[in-house]
Formats: sequence, C-alpha cells, structure tokens
Amino acid sequence: MHFNTNLNILILEDLQGFSMLLQILLEEIGLPKVHIAKNYAEAMVILEQHPPDLCLVDIDLGPGEKTGIEFAETLRETMPDVPIIYLTSNYTEEFYERTRHTRPSSFMNKELSRFKLQQAIDLALMHPISASSLGGARPEAVEMPPVINHSNFFFKIGDVYKSIPVNEVTYFFSDQKLNYARVGQRNFPTSVQLKVLEKEFSSSFSRIHKSYLVNVNLIESINPGESTIVIHGETLPIGQAYRKPFLDHLKLLK
Repeated sequence: MHFNTNLNILILEDLQGFSMLLQILLEEIGLPKVHIAKNYAEAMVILEQHPPDLCLVDIDLGPGEKTGIEFAETLRETMPDVPIIYLTSNYTEEFYERTRHTRPSSFMNKELSRFKLQQAIDLALMHPISASSLGGARPEAVEMPPVINHSNFFFKIGDVYKSIPVNEVTYFFSDQKLNYARVGQRNFPTSVQLKVLEKEFSSSFSRIHKSYLVNVNLIESINPGESTIVIHGETLPIGQAYRKPFLDHLKLLK
C-alpha cells in the first residue's frame, strides 16, 4: 500500500523513546511529515501550525497532564474529520467506553510492528470520519481487525480474541464491501483488505478472484476448463484477471 507522502501526522505521546520509534516506522512506510508532542499544550501548538491529516494519540499522558481523550475532544470541535488512532499499553473495555464518543478509527497497543501500524493507518484513511456522524446517537462498536502473526489469526469475538491457526482458514472473501475469513462452516468478519492479506501471506494464500483469497494448501481440485476450484467441498470461481498468476503460483505438473 502507498500513502500520500505529504500527509501531516501528529503524534501525542509522553514517552520519548516510543514516539521516536513511531516516527521511524512512519518514515519507513512513506510518511515523513511527523510532528511530535509530549503533552496537550504542545499538541495544541502543532494543531495550529501543522494541521494534521491523522493523529496517533496516547490515552494516558502522565500524572497531572490532560489526557489524550481531552485532546481528541478538542480536535473534534475544530477538525471533526481527522482520523484518530489511540495508543495504549492497557486496552480494556473501560478505555473503549471512555473514548468512543471521540470516534476513533482504531486502537493499537504498544507492541508495534511496521505492518500493524501500516494496516491501522490504511484502515483509518480508508474510512474517514463524517462530521455529520459525530452528533446524535452513539455509534455501535466497529469490528476490530484481526491481530495477525504468521501462525495464527486472532479474531475479536465479543470481548475476547479467538485464536485461529492460519492453516485452518480455508479462504478469505468479500461480500457487499465486508470481508470474512472462512473457517469450516463459519465466517469471521475482518476489516483487513484482501490485498493486505494477500501480500502478507503470499506463500500460502493466492488470489483467484477479486472476491476470493484461498489457502492453496487446502485446494482439493482445479478445473481450468470451467475456471473453478474446489476447496473444502465448496466450488469457487477463478476470475479471468487472476487465472494466469494463480496457476503460475501453483506450478502445475503437466
């Protein structure tokens, strides 16, 4: 994924070491215009001098300081459309309830990786906040994307994350602008784009259609003449645009 390099990023974080790590990761993913504040007052100066396109906000800024939530409330009064990603080392339901009125795009713990940060920013910029949606009834909770490592997916189910081994996911699919993982006979919703999953798991998953990303290790049969595959007893179509790269990926014996 590629970002606009002119985006202004505001980091509000009281720990200098962590804010510097964020800056390095942001530069690595192509976002060099980073402005760092360690407290509410510094953030307000940056807000005026360098209006942000995205804010990464620590919730707790230390004893005696205004919180990141208070900054977000101020931001929403003047810049209601700017995405906010909250940073916290102790993400709980209580924190979510305290922050949801500020309409955050995402929450991230402080065990960061470049991919997790890139994914969170991509989702935040993909689904901008509408100013008109800030008033009125409080919104329903947005389904969190799965936490990913290369052995398991962790899908948020209610208040807990359910671990699903990667090799048990039959395929990912999109349906009416929503994405799901197919595991057995069950579908797990996810906010992660198929193209992101395709890039991250290219060794074991292959795109066969604009709506399907399949686990190649679980394919039962391929019918090139009908442009279909059978996987876990289900027949899925092979899209014309994906046919050649998919078949090349499999290195079919002839």
